[in-house]
Formats: sequence, C-alpha cells, structure tokens
Amino acid sequence: MHIFLTGTVQIGKTTVIDKTLALLGVTAGGFRSYFGADRHCPSHHYLYMSSAAEPRAFTPEHAVVEFGEDANGMMRHAVLPRFEELGLQYLAQASAYPLIILDECGRLEQRFPRFCAQVLELLEGETPVLGVVRQDVMGWLEEIRHHPKVQLVTVTEQNRNELPQQLAAYYRTLLK
Repeated sequence: MHIFLTGTVQIGKTTVIDKTLALLGVTAGGFRSYFGADRHCPSHHYLYMSSAAEPRAFTPEHAVVEFGEDANGMMRHAVLPRFEELGLQYLAQASAYPLIILDECGRLEQRFPRFCAQVLELLEGETPVLGVVRQDVMGWLEEIRHHPKVQLVTVTEQNRNELPQQLAAYYRTLLK
C-alpha cells in the first residue's frame, strides 16, 4: 500500500516526509517541489523541483514555476518548460530506488498528461510510494486519492509529530 499525506497548507506534510526518510536512512527516488527563502516576497519568487535523491537546489535550473505580481498588483504564475522535463526525468528514475517520494502532487501537474500518467503508472508498481497530494484540488488528483493501492493520511497538528515514527515502521517492513 502506498501512502499519500494530505492536509492544510503549511501543516507539515513535507516535514513528516523528511523526518520519515531520516528515520529510515534510505535514499529515495521521485521528486520534491519546494519554495525557497524568497517564498514570502510577494513581487517575485519561484517554485523549485529536484530529485528526491538529491539535496534541494535553489538554482535557475531547478526553478519550475515563476510567481510575480502583474501591473495591477495581482499575483500571477508562469509554469516553466522545465517543469515537465524535470518531472518526467525524476519519475523515470524513481523505480531504481527502494522508496519513491512524490512531494507534492497538485494542480500544476494536471497540465502535463504524460507526467500524470507516469505518476499513476508508479502507483501500479511494487516500489513503495510516500507522497503528498493537495486536498483542495480535484481533477487528476482524484485518481490518486481513489487508487486501490493508496491510503490517504491527513496530517494535523495533533498527529504530525508521531507520523514519522509510524510511517518509518510501516515502510521498514516493505523495504526488507
């Protein structure tokens, strides 16, 4: 069974994954998407993506979405071409690792049917997956949420400190 974490924005889903990986002591495949220190700069910031097997990289080569304000002060974003390129690359390499991280699956990916199809294909496989799925987005994410091999776990303030130990115990049995 694959596990996908869900919950409100900034509740700690990625932190749960990071702590689980540290407890497991394994290098995982897949991808991570994340903001940099500029996240709270309203005028201009990026979303980055890297392989789950590598450290987070805040470089132009890993920037996949550019956020900024238009002339009217409205927030806009532009999905950069490397979003799909990097995503497909990281997903293609994912099964070579003992565990696959998909952090996070959200609304931007639905623009890329090949990316979505590759995620769903990984869910059919035998390599265990630990992912994050946005709870406030419909569309292709419903296929993840209702996949027969997926269990959803909602991260809350009450359970986020215990979840890494519970998830590590679960995945240890699968990784032996």
